[in-house]
Order: sequence, then structure tokens, then C-alpha cells
Amino acid sequence: MGMKTTTKASKVEGNNSVHGGSSQDADAIRCVVQRLFTLDFVSSTLANFANTLGLSMLMATLPLYVISMGGNKTDAGIVAGAAQLTAILFRPFMGWLTDAWRRRPMVLIGTSCYSVASMVYLLAGSIPFLMLGRIIHGLGLSCYTTAANVYVADIAPTNRRAEAMGLFSAAQAIGLIVGPVIGFFIIHATGFQHLFYFTGALAFTAFLISLFPRERRQVKTIKRHTWSPRTGIVATDAIPMAWIVLCMGMGLGAVNAFIAIFAQPRGLANPGFYFMVQSVALLISRTFAGRISDRCGRAATIIPGIILMTIALSILPVAHGYYLFLITASLFGFGFGTAQPSVMALLIDRVRLEHRGLATGTYFIGFDLGLAIGAILLGLVSQHWGFGVMWPVAATLTLLSLAGLLLDRRRVVRP
Repeated sequence: MGMKTTTKASKVEGNNSVHGGSSQDADAIRCVVQRLFTLDFVSSTLANFANTLGLSMLMATLPLYVISMGGNKTDAGIVAGAAQLTAILFRPFMGWLTDAWRRRPMVLIGTSCYSVASMVYLLAGSIPFLMLGRIIHGLGLSCYTTAANVYVADIAPTNRRAEAMGLFSAAQAIGLIVGPVIGFFIIHATGFQHLFYFTGALAFTAFLISLFPRERRQVKTIKRHTWSPRTGIVATDAIPMAWIVLCMGMGLGAVNAFIAIFAQPRGLANPGFYFMVQSVALLISRTFAGRISDRCGRAATIIPGIILMTIALSILPVAHGYYLFLITASLFGFGFGTAQPSVMALLIDRVRLEHRGLATGTYFIGFDLGLAIGAILLGLVSQHWGFGVMWPVAATLTLLSLAGLLLDRRRVVRP
């Protein structure tokens, strides 16, 4: 009789532990608890794809728009970099706001900024007006990327965190692959005006999709901290991971800035193939590397990924012709796609729930600075000593990412 009463009283406690009942009941409950593909996750991932698609279309075509308005190459570079610089400046505040307020409003503000920016581009009659649009875009970038990544970390099952980050990032990779192609097709077929209508519509679609996910964090139970320069700019627990993506970003920044200039005289007539192959490799690796990271540990994917990126950059000085360039593109894409989601998952492992926004902001500050430093610093190296020196320097800087793992000696916190 007592046994029967115990069986009927089987239940799931608030900590997801199972008492009583059959093993089949426990397995069924565990499947529900660990479910990843919920409406919240799928909606967030689709919105991420729509936003990235629009961003990549604009990133590839805006320099041509500046030239068509009478600007020069310097103007094109300033306009292109204005959004990134704005994102770096605002990101610490967005990280704190994401913690002190909620994730979802910050996501919606970010997608709204994307829509407004496209309308400003459409109305812009001068380069300074175009710069205003880039500043608004950068503000949206700092809001959306910080809050959206933290939200995915909130809703992901703890033991599938890297897998969730990988799939969420894979949506970005798809946008990066097809965005430039669609962008150039639109401007060649109908002009820039229709491009800005299309990117604005994409951002508005992302806004509508982002209305469906629910806020998971109970803000009333979280103690709010007043912003201060000492506690509201950088999360110290996130510094090792910020260092890792800073170094990885320097390698990626060099590739993005100089591979086209470097590859064309060496037999790769259309450098777009390099970026396409790199993006496909990145997409493939992000779909499976997260599972390996969840099962075998973060270092099991971070270390091989960084080594693959280093090898790819080291081969470039001797690369000639399509095949070797596309091999290096594959290695670099696989390496970055394998390591980056695990670094993000490691970041979430190391920080408490109430500090996730600030920590994610710190992470992206490191990555944004890496992209900028890679383009500027390594550009100076190539100008003075040539690409034969620049690529090995880029490889060395990328390999220094491993120092971040040595700095990270804290106990894992899995809130």
C-alpha cells in the first residue's frame, strides 16, 4: 500500500529532479526538460537569420552606394566602419541594460533600429546623412546582438548550451552566404532604392517574429545594480573569453579586409568564392560542433578550432590558384565555426544569470576590437613588410587565443 502511494505521488520538483514513478516516466520528463527546439528558440533563430541577411546585403553593397554618391574610398571605409565603432561604444551600456531590464525589449529595440536605419539610407541625399543611418544601425547592432545571444543562453537547456549557440550562429552563417549575392542582384536589377526597401522589410519581419518569444528570466527576483564605470563597462569573469575572441577576431579581420586584394593576383579571379566556401564550412561546423562541446567539454572544440584557423592563415603565403585558396577557406571556416559557439557557451558557463548581459557585452567588445585591430594593424604590417609577413603574424595572433583558456581557471557556474 505504501509503495502504491509513493508511485501515485511521483512528481517533478522545481529543480527538475524526478522522484518515484517508472524509468519511462523519468525519460519522458527528461525529454521535455531538455527540449531545445521550442517556439522561443526557433523564432529567435529565424529573426537572427532575417537580421543577418539584411546586414550582410548592406555590408557588401554600401561602399558602392557611397561611391555612387560621389564619395571616395576613404569615405566608403568610414561609412562602413561607423556602425562597428558605434556598436563598440554602446555595447557596455547595452550589456548592463540587458541585465538590469529585460532581454526581449532590447531585442525589439535593436530590430527597430535596423528598420529605421534602412529608411534613413533610402532618404539620404548626402554622405553625412548616410553616416546618421550607420550610427543608428550600430546602436541596433549593440542592442540586438547582445540581448539576443543572452536570451538564447537563457532558454537553452544547460547540457545543450553549445549546440544552441551553434545553431543560432548557423542562422547567421546562412545570411552571410546568401546576403551579398541577393544584395548585388537587387541593385543590378532595380537599384539601391529597392535594396533599402527590402532590408527595411527584413528588419520589420525580424521585429514581428521577435514578438513571439517569451521572457524567461524573472526580473523581480534579480537584484539590480546601479550602473557605474567600475562595474557597468566590463565583466571581469568574461575577460578570458573576450581575449579568445579578440585574437580570433584579428585573424578574421585580416581575412575580411585583405583576402580579395591578396588572392586576385595569385589566381583567384573571383574572391567571392573564398568567402562562399568559408561561410559554407562555417555553417557545417556550427551544426555539429556544439554537440561535441556539450558532451566532451569546451576545450575539445575550442583548441582544434583555433589550430585550424592558425594553419589556414599559415598556408596563405604560399597559396596560388583556386584549390589551395579554397582549402584554406575551408580550414578557416571550419576552425572559426567550431571554436566560436563553444567560446560563447564557455562564457555563459562562467557567469551568473544576473551578469550575462554585461558579460556578453564584454565578449563582443573583444570581438569587435579584434576585427578592427586585425584590419588596421595588420594592414600596416602588410604595407611595410608585405603579405608574406602579414599572414604569419595574423596566424601568431590567432594562436594567442589559447592563452585565454590558460587564464580561465574558475569553477564552472551553470545557472
